[in-house]
Amino acid sequence: MERCREQALLELFPASHDYQGHFPPAVAPRYITFMSTGTGPAKYRCAQCDQTATSCDCEKFCCLCQSVLDIRFCEDGLMYCEDCRKACDYKTAD
Repeated sequence: MERCREQALLELFPASHDYQGHFPPAVAPRYITFMSTGTGPAKYRCAQCDQTATSCDCEKFCCLCQSVLDIRFCEDGLMYCEDCRKACDYKTAD
């Protein structure tokens, strides 16, 4: 049984891929696929404190017009009001 497993691993990962045969063969790609959880929705972070919008304690105002109404983080980590987001075509995380 063990011999058969070794043979299968050698077929998947030839010894030429190992560094002088000192490192074990890599894990089969199918294992990684099963363990992958995928990506969740993007959460943009504050450029100043590197926290998400819910955790950020920074003063929230639009970096372009200094408005304090409807401020949201965009991909660049800066905060923009709705009017500036529309004018500049910036997208929010949600």
